[in-house]
Amino acid sequence: MANITFVIDDELLRQMKIIAATHQTSINAIVRDYFSHLTSSGLAEVGVMNGNLQALFDYSIGKIGRHRVKTLLGVDDLTLANMLRQAGFPPPRATLEEEDRMLKEIKDIHFA
Repeated sequence: MANITFVIDDELLRQMKIIAATHQTSINAIVRDYFSHLTSSGLAEVGVMNGNLQALFDYSIGKIGRHRVKTLLGVDDLTLANMLRQAGFPPPRATLEEEDRMLKEIKDIHFA
């Protein structure tokens, strides 16, 4: 087996350690399983993905934004989430700016 080295944000690493400990596994196993999933899905083969699957993958890895993928696929948020789940792609993490905006929107909701 080969060893690889990559850079990861300190906070993301902290959160991954918590996830790994909670699920009694290791970060190494999580990364290895994710890589195995990607390769077994056929993504390594050039041209294997149709346009919709390519758009979902590009969104999942942060290459395109939520609004763009929803426009490309002609779907709403719920359908997009279901499509990601069915394709086996994790949803992308929101940027800090997006999270701040979402928190502000939540605070502005008034319940009757």
